[in-house]
Amino acid sequence: MASEILTPEEFASLLRVGDLSAFRDAPAVIQAEHRTRLVALGYLVDLDGRLRMTTPGRYRIYTGQLAG
Repeated sequence: MASEILTPEEFASLLRVGDLSAFRDAPAVIQAEHRTRLVALGYLVDLDGRLRMTTPGRYRIYTGQLAG
């Protein structure tokens, strides 16, 4: 799972979801392909139509592309 290298665009999408407040901000809008891949990798989950960051997703942001 975490051995996958993200494209710069996918990583930017991950950051976009991570930068939003789960309660105050509108849901993050990212490309459907990014959404599908980031959910499949376990970095994001879709809860009632809103993307939420997972612990592995937060770790990936912390480590950046070094996680790949």
